[in-house]
Amino acid sequence: MAVAGVMLLFHQLLLLFLLLFLSLFMATATSSPIMPKPDCPDKCGNITVPYPFGFGDDASCYREGFQLLCNHTFTPPKLFLQNTRIWEDTDGDVWYDITYKVVEVEEISLQGQLRVYSFMNYRCYDDSFVVSHKALNTSLINVDMRDTPFALSDTGNILTGIGCGIQADVASGNASTVSYGLRYGCFSNCSDKNETLNGTYPGMGYCQTTITKGLKYFYGILNGEHEFYRNFSPCAYSFVADYKWYNFSIDHLSDFGFYTRNKGMVPTILDWAIENDSCKNITMRNTTTYACGNNSGCHDSHNGLGYLCECLEGYQGNPYLQDGCQGM
Repeated sequence: MAVAGVMLLFHQLLLLFLLLFLSLFMATATSSPIMPKPDCPDKCGNITVPYPFGFGDDASCYREGFQLLCNHTFTPPKLFLQNTRIWEDTDGDVWYDITYKVVEVEEISLQGQLRVYSFMNYRCYDDSFVVSHKALNTSLINVDMRDTPFALSDTGNILTGIGCGIQADVASGNASTVSYGLRYGCFSNCSDKNETLNGTYPGMGYCQTTITKGLKYFYGILNGEHEFYRNFSPCAYSFVADYKWYNFSIDHLSDFGFYTRNKGMVPTILDWAIENDSCKNITMRNTTTYACGNNSGCHDSHNGLGYLCECLEGYQGNPYLQDGCQGM
């Protein structure tokens, strides 16, 4: 009986070992390692940077349009978009009082998305019941990504306005013009102070709406009559952010703390693609501009602005490298 018990225990331990080995193998086999180009830097601080993205002086380390900036003045270093132009209008009248900002990259996905930190719009009323044209009281953000492979993700983001009696709009242009041919947004209303602060009605004090597909050029607008609510809601905000990020709280209306606590930034999802072509154009496979490597194929991007690459079934790795897709 003792020998039989030992043998049974041995077989149970062997089975457990095999199950653990199989689970580790499957986890490895189903993951898709993101790889940089050989002999190129792959890390900026805590961010892994896979090709076609890259940074540094060697232009062969990234595809044209996908160069990023690794800023080593931070500890740890931070990663930023290189060619996206961001203006901050601190006057309230576009183009008169402008500062420039940069977009920090938080995460890169080879499935065609970037997670970045973008910026809030705000207006705060002073004691004279008018909008003060001072940097501390107004900030409206203008974003131009027309010369980049990036666009706002319509599936990953939502436009949010916070405040009482405000209209939060996005004015946008298409990829070839800066004229604001499209303007849309949402209206946030409030009742009296007690009903608003008690959260009597869902949506009171803030509003949300979806954004259109493929936005590359847009400008935040905040208007309305919210000076009537200034005693308990002196500031209004709007932003395009990850739709899962924001949860309304009454204290967001009370002062400028909502902005300062978030350092004026919100997590935002950008789509990216190999632009100006599609998988239907089969001739691109015969040119040096085709982005997909061996053992990979392409599919059109969700926003219709280009295509993405993916390893064929049975392969894993980085499909944008020539031999990046390897058999599992």
